[in-house]
Amino acid sequence: MGRIKETIWKLEPHTEAKHEILKKYLDAWIPILAKGHGRVIFIDGFAGPGEYVEGEDGSPIIAINSVINHKIKITSEVCFLFIEKDKDRCDFLSKKLASIKLPSNIKYECECDSFEEVISKMLDDLEKKNQSWHLLLYLLILLDLKIFLLK
Repeated sequence: MGRIKETIWKLEPHTEAKHEILKKYLDAWIPILAKGHGRVIFIDGFAGPGEYVEGEDGSPIIAINSVINHKIKITSEVCFLFIEKDKDRCDFLSKKLASIKLPSNIKYECECDSFEEVISKMLDDLEKKNQSWHLLLYLLILLDLKIFLLK
């Protein structure tokens, strides 16, 4: 498939497979990461609109639902940062996320910018504040970048 120009599009089989892998990773790792840590931060560097044309969930919704619906109650704060360069997709995702009732320990933010810009700003801010984040796990699947950080 070439470069997608629509705000939402048909879910491709390879993307569906990536979503299954993401869900399995989150189901396994979220309780481990949350145990003993005050905060888990999940960064989706190429978030997309969060939905496909036939109503299937995108990676941001899968990630949030993995925490909300986990069989183990997650009590640590879980913060999601969804980065999407395309403004229409970012706006669509923001509206989709706003419609989800979240527990008080789950927070999210959508950034309408490139992954490189957002992460560079974050790292610069941390350096200025003389703070660091411990990079625990990252999952790179083709063009999707998911990063877990613990504070």
